[in-house]
Amino acid sequence: MEKVLLDTDIGGDIDDAICLAYLLKEPRCRLMGITTVCGQPEKRAAVADAICRAAGKQIPIVAGLDTTLQPIPVYPTPDGAEALKLWPHSTYEKADAPAFLYRKIRENPHEILLIGIGNMTNIATLFTTYPDAAGLLKGLYVMNGYFGEEALPDPYYNWNSWADPLASKIVFSARTAIHRAVPLEVTDQLTVEAGHAEMLLKPDSDLMRAVFSFGNAWLQQSEKLTLHDPLAAVCAFYPDICRFVRGQVQVETRQKCRMGATTFYPAPDGNVEIAKSVDRERFYRILSGTLSGISHSENK
Repeated sequence: MEKVLLDTDIGGDIDDAICLAYLLKEPRCRLMGITTVCGQPEKRAAVADAICRAAGKQIPIVAGLDTTLQPIPVYPTPDGAEALKLWPHSTYEKADAPAFLYRKIRENPHEILLIGIGNMTNIATLFTTYPDAAGLLKGLYVMNGYFGEEALPDPYYNWNSWADPLASKIVFSARTAIHRAVPLEVTDQLTVEAGHAEMLLKPDSDLMRAVFSFGNAWLQQSEKLTLHDPLAAVCAFYPDICRFVRGQVQVETRQKCRMGATTFYPAPDGNVEIAKSVDRERFYRILSGTLSGISHSENK
């Protein structure tokens, strides 16, 4: 059983909700708490609570930071929160998410896997406010970065880095026992048309009906489903699902036209491992099977 903390900007892109649903259904996961980040974190916390309730679970949830370490020109809001009127949920006020994370980590030294699937503001603040936190983690898994050969159409496509470049820089420089990142060029391989989403992830339970309820606005707008965030979570339990390369990452924090850009330098003594490829069919099988309640042995 792995003890897990999840930091998320849930409430917009449906893949955050799918990632949370996976953790709630993964039989080897003991979800110790959830923190939310980005614009209107209180509503994001309510969405996370509604999904947990739909799974029949009560998980400690803290609404975290909505201001970034490095200012950006937008304030993203969770469009999917409109569905809160359809699902039972608690209400939240902003609180000290980094302090909550640190308390859980200190209470469980070298036992916590921290999974970050939003902009890195909460996690970076955790590491700067509590310098011993990174060393007390069992592992850090994030969906962050882009290292592809082709230039992105716009820097904000690398959202989790662009949305707070300084926070991304701090997190990518952290040293933890395990530090793994799944970048955009790898997660982009996990894309299906919106119309096929319900075939892969069947809405045949209250949990999955809630996931689609909060994510339908995103699906209709984007017309596709890319499973960015679930890969970070699946990697924590199936570490061989991706091929990783060790090295160091630099993050651009000055040039506006490249803001948040990430550059990878392979190095055997590097502090971070970057996913270079993913076993797509096995990933789909694991994710779909776990959400459907198929046993771990059948997901191999």
